[in-house]
Amino acid sequence: MGAVCLVLSACNDFLEQYPDSNTHTEVDSKEKIAQLLTAAYPEASYFRFLELRTDNVDDRSVKLPASRLNEAMFYWNDYHEEELDSPKLYWLDCYRGIAQANQVLELLAAYPDKEDPQLQALYAEAFLVRAYLHFMVANIWAPPFADEETNKGLPGIPYVEKSEKNAWVSYPKENLQDTYRKIERDLSYGLAWVRDEYYEKKKFHFHKKAAYALAVRFFAYTGQWQKVIDYATYVLGNDVKKSILPYQEYKEKSVEEMVEGYASEDNPSNLLITTVESLWEENYKTDRYGLGSVSYEEVFQRFSSKSIRQIEGYFKAVRRLDRTRAYWPKFTHFQSADGLLNERRGQYTKNVLLTTEEVFLHRIEAYAMTGRADLAKDDLITFINQKHIADGIGSELSGTEIENVKPSDRERIQPFYRPLTQEQAGILYYVSEVARQQFIHEGLRWFDLRRFNISVDRNRVGEAKKARYVLQPEDSRKTLSLPEGVTLINP
Repeated sequence: MGAVCLVLSACNDFLEQYPDSNTHTEVDSKEKIAQLLTAAYPEASYFRFLELRTDNVDDRSVKLPASRLNEAMFYWNDYHEEELDSPKLYWLDCYRGIAQANQVLELLAAYPDKEDPQLQALYAEAFLVRAYLHFMVANIWAPPFADEETNKGLPGIPYVEKSEKNAWVSYPKENLQDTYRKIERDLSYGLAWVRDEYYEKKKFHFHKKAAYALAVRFFAYTGQWQKVIDYATYVLGNDVKKSILPYQEYKEKSVEEMVEGYASEDNPSNLLITTVESLWEENYKTDRYGLGSVSYEEVFQRFSSKSIRQIEGYFKAVRRLDRTRAYWPKFTHFQSADGLLNERRGQYTKNVLLTTEEVFLHRIEAYAMTGRADLAKDDLITFINQKHIADGIGSELSGTEIENVKPSDRERIQPFYRPLTQEQAGILYYVSEVARQQFIHEGLRWFDLRRFNISVDRNRVGEAKKARYVLQPEDSRKTLSLPEGVTLINP
């Protein structure tokens, strides 16, 4: 089999920035290995650069400032600078975390007692981190998942399975099918051994429910519906209402209280939280391209919609800086000592990576795709009414709204496992639109645009139409180009 070389042009800089973590510290205990593994979680964020590529944002005003990153992502252009919230920084950080997880696996292999339950828990966490990071890279820099034969003809990503000490490494040549096969293998190892009892702050680790939530996302994206249902049902439990936080509670809260609740460990919806270096807290409110008057009305108000109506819980929680700028308060901001000296670095926020809401919505998809539309509708009614209807405020969802989804909206849903019945397409469209509201500012909408082959039109009313302002259903721009300095070559 041929080989693929992952070539990083700034090799020396790469090594200086991400040195071998075992160079200066002797890792000689399970406790130290656990600390090493904690550092494998993402320290960079995809929220900003992916959210800006979605239909959740529009051109707020020509009078507002736009950074190069802000404009490039909005118009789906290449951007190769390494800076906070950039695609390149996230790519590098993913492979930094993968290398860290691989080092942990190598250290664990040296321990003789493979029956030690804490050792097994560390193995599980390392495999889950490695699976998650490769899965994220694949869903940004590789084509969308398709059927098995199609995947064999599509390029995959470098799947790194050992701890490398330099940036010039040869890997076996892979296609997308190879990539997903290895992700699923690592995921299965993690699911088999994952445990909860060794974490003081388990929501910052792949504890059992977080691991199962990752499985739900993976199997939903790959169309393995019964597995989605099985893992989701474990996460949600017998009383699903207890696993999600009603947003009616938010409408009377201050911005500070909303921000505090978003990434709180006490929020029952949150399953995996991480602290990342990011400027998104500042930019998502003020940049030229963001949630503006057009996207705000489309995502939240929906006055003219007969199906996905204005839902008070979401509608009341949105804040506005002025007529053109709206935002949902989610992100806190804090800085390190470096941030006091350099406003472009040392700036941090918290990202929520996995939630019960996502799990719940994927189970609705799975019920629809396995011919259990009644269960799908029941779940959807439960989700909407629990999230947004409280104390008699607002009108409850009855299920008939799904029947009112316009044919033109249903036809936008074109996953690889099509054709769909009208009912299935209506449910999937409804779920994808509810997810737009739920995960606003978090970038997850981009993955739905890819996997459902949804188009996006950046053209403005009253202006000349431009073809390049339309992101077509199967547009090549839905796969980001590899960061500059990173090439895949066949020797």
